[in-house]
Amino acid sequence: MVESSRPSSTTIFKVREKAAGIDIGAEEHWICVDPGLTDNPIRRFGGFTGDVIEAVLWMKNLGVTSVAMEATGVYWRELFTRIEEAGIEVILVDPRRTRNPRGRKTDMQDCRWIWELHAHGMLDGAYVPGPEVQCLRTYLRFRKTRVEQAGIALKEVQRALSLMNIKLQHVIADIGGTSGQDIITAILGGERDARVLAKLRNYRCKTDESTIIKSLTGTWRVEHLFLLQQAHEDYLHQVAFIATCDAQLAQLIDHLPQRSSDDGAGLEVKRPSGKRDFSFDAQQASYRLTGIDLTAIDGIGPNTALCFLGEIGFDLTAWPTSKAFCAWLGLCPNPKRSGGKTIGTMPTTANRAAQILKEAAMGLRGDKRNPLSKVYAKLAIRRGSSQALKAIAHKLARIIYALFTNRTAYDRSKLEPKVTDRVISRMTDRLAREAKKLGYTLQKTISQPIAEQGSASC
Repeated sequence: MVESSRPSSTTIFKVREKAAGIDIGAEEHWICVDPGLTDNPIRRFGGFTGDVIEAVLWMKNLGVTSVAMEATGVYWRELFTRIEEAGIEVILVDPRRTRNPRGRKTDMQDCRWIWELHAHGMLDGAYVPGPEVQCLRTYLRFRKTRVEQAGIALKEVQRALSLMNIKLQHVIADIGGTSGQDIITAILGGERDARVLAKLRNYRCKTDESTIIKSLTGTWRVEHLFLLQQAHEDYLHQVAFIATCDAQLAQLIDHLPQRSSDDGAGLEVKRPSGKRDFSFDAQQASYRLTGIDLTAIDGIGPNTALCFLGEIGFDLTAWPTSKAFCAWLGLCPNPKRSGGKTIGTMPTTANRAAQILKEAAMGLRGDKRNPLSKVYAKLAIRRGSSQALKAIAHKLARIIYALFTNRTAYDRSKLEPKVTDRVISRMTDRLAREAKKLGYTLQKTISQPIAEQGSASC
């Protein structure tokens, strides 16, 4: 008799007896606990702070030891923090891992499905940094948003100037600089004489006065001046927000635990590459927090290093291997296999930290002295630019993980390809073929040391 291959109902064992699952919402939270703990295992709680405290107290009184919740917007943060403070283990789950509950989809069914998956050990927790890193991340993300808004406001300034046929943005590289801002401020103050406005150019401006005078001749219509004033005020507000955020960041970094006793004053200074640089030394700040000079890595500047630390934290102990770290970043391929064959790839989503590394990889293009740039050039020809950037970002992630794990300095020479006997043989064969095409014969000669050559010539 052939035995049935159908698994029994006891194949999957419950690994958490006192677990709970939470479906997070903006106005309400649905919580499901183990039915063995209470006769009413599913309850609805409001989203107010008092309701959150009541929900945590209810789970604590029932003896819940582990909780899983979906990452829904920013609504999970308060409840997550309260559960952690209560001494209950809590994990944050990717919503893609809790899809397709049985039956009709409702909040009640969702929380029950999350509990079932969590109780049977089928959910993995997402990386949630500590409070200090979360605070740093909040400031850095806010600053990035303000920088983007400042760029949008500057484009509106350019649009208003173009409506008046003022070509200032075409003759000055950056109207957000000293020359551009002084001229625009004078225009909004009532000055219309192009010669007077041109004299406000900074001495470092490469455009001569006569060209600026021609660019400042236009039509001064009231509605366009109104648009210029509103856009310029918006730009100044965003710049003020950035300056305030920098001051708050500097104060926070000074109070964070310093991994290195050295303040980083002896590091090789690397110039920031961004337009909106931090008002403090981001290179020294990132070094004090980690004890590692990330800016020594090719393509990573001070701004990039600090922003990257705001996403991953100050150590990489949350990821046991470099493969796990790269997989979390979304920089690894996700093959789909069936029947022992690869039938395709599953889409992967790169997070914010991976996007930072991709932007760093873009800065390596065209640098022929850099080994990573050579790898990018080869991959871009075969696979395209986007795949090449992803591959270089993957290499940067592995380098960063190695520096954190081994506590060593960056050494570019280790990225250079090794010249082995096989490489020499292949290069020699290729040169022999090329010489044969031109009618020459490649002959090997033994070179003598310079001292011996000099004595032989005498």
